[in-house]
Amino acid sequence: MSLICKFRSFRQKYVVQQRRPQEYLFNKYYAHLIDPFFTKLVYDMRLTPNMVTVIAGLFGIGAGLSFIFEQWILGAILLQLHHLMDGADGNLARLTNRCSDFGAKLDQWVDQIVRLVLFVSITFVVDVPMWAKVLFVATIYIDVIVVHKFVLPFMRKYTIVRSKWKQWFFSRGIIPAFDIFLIYFLISLFAIINNLEMLVFIVIVGKNLDWLYRVWECLKSKYLYQVKHTET
Repeated sequence: MSLICKFRSFRQKYVVQQRRPQEYLFNKYYAHLIDPFFTKLVYDMRLTPNMVTVIAGLFGIGAGLSFIFEQWILGAILLQLHHLMDGADGNLARLTNRCSDFGAKLDQWVDQIVRLVLFVSITFVVDVPMWAKVLFVATIYIDVIVVHKFVLPFMRKYTIVRSKWKQWFFSRGIIPAFDIFLIYFLISLFAIINNLEMLVFIVIVGKNLDWLYRVWECLKSKYLYQVKHTET
């Protein structure tokens, strides 16, 4: 049996159900190729999914604290461990049939705590103007508000009309977005090269363009929907 076949067999054993047909780029080709090994580890250790969620959160908080004390490489490693363990808790829950509403809520709470600690800690150590620090943190939460208060409710009511370039990615199982997992990877990368200042501006530009494009998609889709129903 080839190495690829062995890996596929291994992943099918510990990842018993995919969350969705499409996935973010760095999850599909990076995190989800590694987190099955972490799933096996926590399964063999007989940890519960909620315990893994808390451990993932501690890794993420540890990353933020490491950056405050300018331990760049340690922070970069801890942040990636957070990302990988954050995938393992869901895998473990589905593997052991322990999915629960509390577990889902706990995962959301931990994620929000990690993001707050991480992004605020970065603003303490980067040498950029104050407006950039404020906009850096605000950008993350503006995106959350726009997506959860406008984009997702819109998608439950209307079908989004995708551009051809975006549909190309969706047809290949990829969600094209400047997502939080890409941001985590960039944080680790720029922490290792000790240039989080550049990261701040990349996130400001990339994340704002991301949510603005999603809003534009919704508005365009609604306009086309209204035109279609007016003609009929």
